[in-house]
Amino acid sequence: MEINGAMNAGLQGLQRASQQVNEASAEIANAGARNDVQQQSNAQSSGVNAATESASETSQSVSANNATDGLVSLQQGETNFEANTRTVETADEVLGTLIDTSA
Repeated sequence: MEINGAMNAGLQGLQRASQQVNEASAEIANAGARNDVQQQSNAQSSGVNAATESASETSQSVSANNATDGLVSLQQGETNFEANTRTVETADEVLGTLIDTSA
């Protein structure tokens, strides 16, 4: 693979990892916001029946799952970003070595 191709692949990987981190952050924030709205709604209702409590627990479980999925995706994005950073750094070093050798 030529150096330019490795550099481009690394840069594209950085962009994808950055997008993944942004999406995961939004998912985590939205899960927290949905949970806050649900808690406020539960606090305002007075005569809560068993069906409403069950729906509330299900909603909180879904929010927790979304937050957990978001955290996992965030960690994956960070790992992908670090790996692609190393790819770009290595391509840069190889390019520098080639320039030094040919000079």
